[in-house]
Amino acid sequence: MMNMRTICVGLSALLAAQLAVADPIPEENGFSGSIGLGVGGNRVKSNLFKGDKNQRTNSLNSAPESHNDSFALPVLDLSYTFAASRTQIVFDSQIHDPLGMDDTLELGVRQQVGNNGIVSAGLLYGGLSKNTWTDPYLVGVDRDGTKRKSTGLLLGWENIMGTGFKAQLTQRNIKIDDERSGQSVAGLSAADRATLNRNGDATLLKAGYEWAFAPNQTLTPGLSWGKDKLDGGAMSNKSYGLSLDYAYSSDLNTFSAGLQFRKQRFDQSNPLFGNKKADSNAYAVDLNYLRHQLFGEKALSAFVSAAYGKSNADISFYDAEIRSLGVGLIYSF
Repeated sequence: MMNMRTICVGLSALLAAQLAVADPIPEENGFSGSIGLGVGGNRVKSNLFKGDKNQRTNSLNSAPESHNDSFALPVLDLSYTFAASRTQIVFDSQIHDPLGMDDTLELGVRQQVGNNGIVSAGLLYGGLSKNTWTDPYLVGVDRDGTKRKSTGLLLGWENIMGTGFKAQLTQRNIKIDDERSGQSVAGLSAADRATLNRNGDATLLKAGYEWAFAPNQTLTPGLSWGKDKLDGGAMSNKSYGLSLDYAYSSDLNTFSAGLQFRKQRFDQSNPLFGNKKADSNAYAVDLNYLRHQLFGEKALSAFVSAAYGKSNADISFYDAEIRSLGVGLIYSF
């Protein structure tokens, strides 16, 4: 099940994450980072993603139809450094599920610990817009939108003990403002409706190794493990993922590419679909390119970012596919 949430911010967060490879703490006091804006478009197949053109679904027994969306594409990565103490305050985007474009804003701190790496901690918040449906299973009429909010904590360790290893743990509480999953389905008992509840807690652990195999180039294989302990047993799941990221950077050009694969296994069967589980296999690919010193301006860059993702679920209602493309400008300081 690939939940296509907050696509516009997700693509820009994915761009920022792919290009921030082992970002060292600056040697001077002051502000640094990047801000930017672009435009983009999606071609989406999803019964769960809240878009402008898929308010209505006509059947619970078929895969989703495709629709197109356009969006503004913000990029945000701000920090302030205290050079003497090797401390950095950060405000940026965090990606928890690149396959589902599930992202949050982070306000945190990074601290260099001698030659032992950089440890970090942060507060997370997501849910600035109406990004999901009150009842995704309402058929034949327009569905109402609601916010999917998340709050939580992040802990991280980069360059562990002076090596290329890194790890990150996030813990979040998920809250649907107006949760009505299954209320429109006639004959569904209160107990069965309760298994569809999407509120609860989400844990994600990621680890990887950044290998600088050539000048200006890195290759980073990674593993992930996630657990969504939600109020509804049919929505609760565990996930297991693999990733491989490549990055190249020079004075004029930065290029990155990423590949992610994930298995998702659900705790209980879904009462809406013959008591089948919504287990799924999903993958995503992204490509990002920045051209620096645009028009001779050292701080100005142009970017092109593209992503493709597909999820095949044992229940076709939860199948999903997305194609995204964005272009824009970034100012770094």
